Amino acid sequence: MIIFVYGTLLSKLERSYVLDGSEFIGEAIVGGAKLYDLGYYPGIKHGDGAVVGELYNVDDKTLKILDTIEGFDSNDLNNSLYHRSEIKIILPTITAKVFAYFYNLPVVESMLIDDGDYRQFLQSELII
Repeated sequence: MIIFVYGTLLSKLERSYVLDGSEFIGEAIVGGAKLYDLGYYPGIKHGDGAVVGELYNVDDKTLKILDTIEGFDSNDLNNSLYHRSEIKIILPTITAKVFAYFYNLPVVESMLIDDGDYRQFLQSELII
């Protein structure tokens, strides 16, 4: 399964080691989503923005680990922290289905990361 990551799973960030055995496809931009700062990690919600991230082809074992990290339980969607669902890739052009983890709790607009780029957001936080 191809997974789009946009936060702490990005290469060289704190949880990237989870994807060490997965095939890195490349950097990507998705549409139809907005990125939010949730404190120690980000989350995306459906919206009219674009989000910057990376694509990985993961095996079933890694997918189960990701589901656990993201608090996703396909048998209990109402109580899942994130939902894994299909997402629209803008760049690069890709014909396969791509999935991402969408935050399942409410957010407020003040949490929005305007440019949709978590790395840029982290760098700007370090500068302040």
